[in-house]
Amino acid sequence: MNGPSPWRRAEERGPSMGAPRILMLVKSAGRAPSREQLLSVGLESVEAEISLHELAEDSPLLAEADAVVLEIAPRGADLEAFDRIVHMTGGQLPVIAAVDGLTVADTRTLLRAGALDVLPLPFTAEELRQAVEPARRPARPAASRGAPQQPRRQGKVVAFLGTTGGAGVTSVATQLGILWAANAKVCCIDFDVQFGNAALLMDLRPSLHLGHLIEDAERLDPDLLQSVAMAHPSGMALVACPSEMMPLDIVSIEFVDRLLRLATQVYDVVLVDLPSAWTEWTVRVLQRADTIAMVTGLGVPGLHQARRQLEVIEANGLMPKLKIVANRVQKGLFGKVDLKETEAVLGRKVEFTLADDPAAVSAANDEGRSLKEVKPSSRVLKDLKALAESLQTAAAVDGGGQ
Repeated sequence: MNGPSPWRRAEERGPSMGAPRILMLVKSAGRAPSREQLLSVGLESVEAEISLHELAEDSPLLAEADAVVLEIAPRGADLEAFDRIVHMTGGQLPVIAAVDGLTVADTRTLLRAGALDVLPLPFTAEELRQAVEPARRPARPAASRGAPQQPRRQGKVVAFLGTTGGAGVTSVATQLGILWAANAKVCCIDFDVQFGNAALLMDLRPSLHLGHLIEDAERLDPDLLQSVAMAHPSGMALVACPSEMMPLDIVSIEFVDRLLRLATQVYDVVLVDLPSAWTEWTVRVLQRADTIAMVTGLGVPGLHQARRQLEVIEANGLMPKLKIVANRVQKGLFGKVDLKETEAVLGRKVEFTLADDPAAVSAANDEGRSLKEVKPSSRVLKDLKALAESLQTAAAVDGGGQ
């Protein structure tokens, strides 16, 4: 049998002109978005009645699409056809796999076969839009061949620690991540294996999560990490907490070391949302972090717990990395706030304050959007930008996570 002829995009369309056109071959009726649902998120569909294996025999439909979604069983003849399609397009056309009963092993297999992303069936139009989006972003310019190769810089780790439940640490971490994602490759890891809600605040419904990485720790590598990390529309990636409550001791120091080492190879900034409990492995995260942001309220319970945590932080030699962030601060007309009593209680300077704007923050969290979209004039957004700039600088200058 003759091999497929070289694939070519229809020249009149050019690369990703207008709304991306999606060719979907999904056999399971009702488990993929309709044409109308695709249109609602800015995608167009390419109508086709063709099988996966027919497409693998050089279908001209490939030239009409900006991305292809293929339902497959990641083994046997389906996997061979998938591999053939990926090689036929030579990496010029994003190919996304859709799998019923998706597992971590399936995801690894398909990513290694060249899939841009892997979606569990059923999937929504928004999930597909997020999967297609990375292929539409311009690639970073490649270094010229004659230029000397610079050593690859490791990403920085910023750990977020709340003094009490409800201090707003997850909201602060996710909103900062959304801001950073505008000019850096950012990942947030929700390490709160019992009460984490970062995915909820980002309006994401991941099918894979931190629990899968823990279960497959021996095979953890950059491909597996990126397959579990779900993309937010801002560009930030999230490794969500387990879908079911897990014991704190399910996480080991060895796992923390491996995950953070790989994450800093893949991402420029790694944000870690920690549980409020102190364990050997949470201390290890703080030791590996370049910067620690302790988020507290100014009420009596928050300051009392902050003082107790400062004692543990000092006992572990982590004070040089620490930045105290006072959240939900009532500020005066000109943004002034008197922190003398607070700093006297803590015995340490409060480096940052975030204004109290419950309506804007609640709207952003409920909708999974940035404060910049919800209320660009918000004082808390201005405070967050200042915090983001300072934490980035601190991580870059102080560095040296252990």
